[in-house]
Amino acid sequence: MINADSSLGDNIRAFRKMKEITVEELAEAVGISESHLKKIESGTRQPSMATYQRIVEVLGIKMVIDNQEETVKEKCLAKAQNILLDKTESEVKYLVRVLECAADNLDLVV
Repeated sequence: MINADSSLGDNIRAFRKMKEITVEELAEAVGISESHLKKIESGTRQPSMATYQRIVEVLGIKMVIDNQEETVKEKCLAKAQNILLDKTESEVKYLVRVLECAADNLDLVV
């Protein structure tokens, strides 16, 4: 069962089982080791954005955060997440550096 309160790993495992895909098959399709996927599913490791995106693509799922009472911060976070998921790992690193630089210099513009 997929549960919004479950961990990311629990949800990945649940989707994988719903699709009747073995750990070995998913790991191979995603391009990671079986042990790495097991650690992600157990919650002892978090996947990189690129790995997360490949898992979602292989499983054919779309993760949506449905929150009727979203704050401005939550809406911005969701938008940033969507932007980052569509980028390469090097593009994500660059965008994070730009964001960090902007955050460090907010007093100059606000």
